[in-house]
Amino acid sequence: NAVADALGVREITLPLVPARVRAMMVGDEPPAPAGAAARQRSRKPGERGLQGEGSAEVGATPQAVWDMLLDPNTLQAVIPGCHSVEKISDTHFRAEVTLGIGPVKGKYRAEVKLSDLDPPHAVTLSGAADGALGHGAGEGRITLTPRDDGGTTVTYKYDAEIGGKVASIGGRLLDGATRVIIGQFFSALAHQAGGGGSATGKASGMLAWIRRLLGGAR
Repeated sequence: NAVADALGVREITLPLVPARVRAMMVGDEPPAPAGAAARQRSRKPGERGLQGEGSAEVGATPQAVWDMLLDPNTLQAVIPGCHSVEKISDTHFRAEVTLGIGPVKGKYRAEVKLSDLDPPHAVTLSGAADGALGHGAGEGRITLTPRDDGGTTVTYKYDAEIGGKVASIGGRLLDGATRVIIGQFFSALAHQAGGGGSATGKASGMLAWIRRLLGGAR
């Protein structure tokens, strides 16, 4: 009766579980992102999932940012810890990177493929990385939106799984370090574009104390 009075509904289906209360308040829960259920089912013991989203401001047009994201020389310059980027095809890249999260530091080989291209507005990146200290795979969507001042707002969402020694790091620390690395990428991209820029949303604000806590993302 209390829920019926509070929400202004006449019929209540029992049992009154949280999911039903939420549905009456804001509608049914949205479906999981495409592919998320399959990745959850295929996750191996010891692997950990990472999800996140955020945005960055870049002082260049969407077309200029798009061209930079597809240029191996630019990618090598802006990816944290990157040693080399090899362009296999227009939609397939291979990279060698060294990354450190707290006490765990190692060299990884990454394969990245592009799909759902909508130049110069959006692209989906999927790939995998493997090294002596761990492995990972995931997918992310990047969207480029023009600003009135001629710059670009870059928004992104990602969903990934990691395993190995690197997955043993505390969940909050690992998630925070991931955001630090993503923030470094977009800050470097903005600098490479010749203008100021910053990571915002969930990838900002906490970068300084996370670096101090983890000893930096190397």
